[in-house]
Order: sequence, then C-alpha cells, then structure tokens
Amino acid sequence: ARALATWIHVVTGVVVATDTFTQPNHRVTPQESRVAVGRIAPAAARDGVTCGVTIGAAFGCPFEGEVPPERVVDLVKALEDYGVAEIALADTIGVAAPSDVSHLLGLLAQADSPPPRCHFHNTRNTGLANAYAALEAGVRALDASCGGVGGCPFAPAATGNIGTEDVLYMIDRMGFDAGIDIQGVMDTTRWLGDILDTTMPAMVTRAGVFPAPPAA
Repeated sequence: ARALATWIHVVTGVVVATDTFTQPNHRVTPQESRVAVGRIAPAAARDGVTCGVTIGAAFGCPFEGEVPPERVVDLVKALEDYGVAEIALADTIGVAAPSDVSHLLGLLAQADSPPPRCHFHNTRNTGLANAYAALEAGVRALDASCGGVGGCPFAPAATGNIGTEDVLYMIDRMGFDAGIDIQGVMDTTRWLGDILDTTMPAMVTRAGVFPAPPAA
C-alpha cells in the first residue's frame, strides 16, 4: 500500500517452491505467501503498477533437496491466475544444470505459459550455462549482478548471481543486443572490487572483451 502511494511503477516479491525454505526465509507458510500475492497483484494492477513474483528454490532446496518440476509449473499457473505480470524462476542455491533448465522451461511452454525471467546463481559454476539454456528456450530476461556479487544465506559456500559482464559478453557474441555498455559494467566491477578490497568473481572483467576495443 505504501508503494502504491509513491511514483514506484513496479513491485516484486518472492514465493518459494518448498515449504521448509519459506519458513526461515519469510516467516510465513507457503499458503500465507500465496494469499499475500493474491491480494497484492490485483491491487497493483488497479493502480497501473506492474507486479512481479520470483519463485525461489525452483530447481532445488537446501532443506528438501530436489524440487519436482511439476510443482513449479503448478505454482506458475497459480501466479498467472492471480494476475502476476512477470514471473521469474530462481535457482536460489545454484544447483541446476542446463538440462534441468531446458526441461522445466519446456514444461512451462507445454502449459502455454510465456517464457519467465530467469535468475541463476553460480554456486556450482553452472550459472552461465544455465543462462544459455534459458536463452535457447526463448527466455529474454535474465537477472545478473555486477561482478558476480551476492549469494543466498541458505546455500553452503554461497556465491553470487552470474556476472552481468559475463552474460553481456556471451549474448553479444550470440548476436543479441542488451543495450547495456559492457565497458561501463566492467569499470563498475573494478570500482566495487576496490571498495571491497577483493577480486570480483566475474571472468570478463579479468580477461577483457574480444576483440579488444581500440585504444583511446
């Protein structure tokens, strides 16, 4: 309600695909979480505000293990019925392989759901490969973080999202135009690394783009 009283034009939230993750992450039951979305999405739509929901632990849960893809499909359809404008699938603890991504997105396509936004963590170094699989399945919105920072507090040895510059380099080579200045992202990553006194996980900032830009 406070957001609707401001200039904010997009509101987003998270619904988790498993019961045992919802409680420590949100302090509510999965049903209470869904009821909240069922109230928020129509209210946002009435005020011309876009409502988005990310499905957390869509590919695996630190407490329950494997998440049945059919459960995620059912949750997507329920969110669509609530009027959620944008749905995202999050590999919150970074367990998915490209085949998992292709399979789940294929089930969603069979259920006539539009391609979701995808949010991959690089905990097991599969994040960029999963992004490629998502692109091949028709996804055109990917979450990423500058330098690859971030992480999930419930994931052992958590790492961040896939690096924004790594995604940009890959999709540029694939012929897509994200409309984002990769050199600016790399500059920001270096600045952030200096602030945090560490080397950022993203690879492209370390190696540079190819071919290298002409010298100034």
